[in-house]
Amino acid sequence: MAYKITKIDNSFIDGIQKESMDELNTFYGIDWKDHTPKIIVVDDRETIDYLHGEKTEKWLVAWATKDKTIYILNKDSFGTESDRVYSDVEYVALVKHELSHLYFRILSKGNQKPIWLNEGLAIYTSGQLALKRKPENFNHFLDHHDNGGKTVYDESGFVVQKLVEQYGKEKILKLIANLNTIKNSEDFQILFKDTYGFELDYKNLNEFGHK
Repeated sequence: MAYKITKIDNSFIDGIQKESMDELNTFYGIDWKDHTPKIIVVDDRETIDYLHGEKTEKWLVAWATKDKTIYILNKDSFGTESDRVYSDVEYVALVKHELSHLYFRILSKGNQKPIWLNEGLAIYTSGQLALKRKPENFNHFLDHHDNGGKTVYDESGFVVQKLVEQYGKEKILKLIANLNTIKNSEDFQILFKDTYGFELDYKNLNEFGHK
């Protein structure tokens, strides 16, 4: 099956990308000015399924690839091709979320795991926490070291928020920068403790006072 990609003039998305990259450059400490990501607007679920090579869930409306390309569902198709209710606020956050994944990849030298940390940073830096209900306790984000899925978005952004607000963004950026040294979740546990000085577990993350 063949598809045709045509350049479009979209000042709305162009504006989102510029503003988001300015903010992400500041957060990640990366001055990304040249060869910036391409954003491809996809009109329907059939095309999304084709690009993924499988049937996708209707909650999936945007993703980023390692070749610095972002795919996002056309805002006019949200009502028919997704299970989401469209809003400009959410759309802006979606684009910024996917851009954040690309910054994460640069800082981590290509390591995308833990998935919860990758998604958590994207949620936190995109402002999507304002659109989510905060969980009373953390109890399943650690299940998402190697695998994603819809539930990875429930807690991960709030975990990142807590780490940044309590210990500063420098520690979490240092953690990401050293992800290329780990091979599995056990290695990550060691790296996390070396960075933060305490064990990564639900008990510690549900408590305060680790400074």
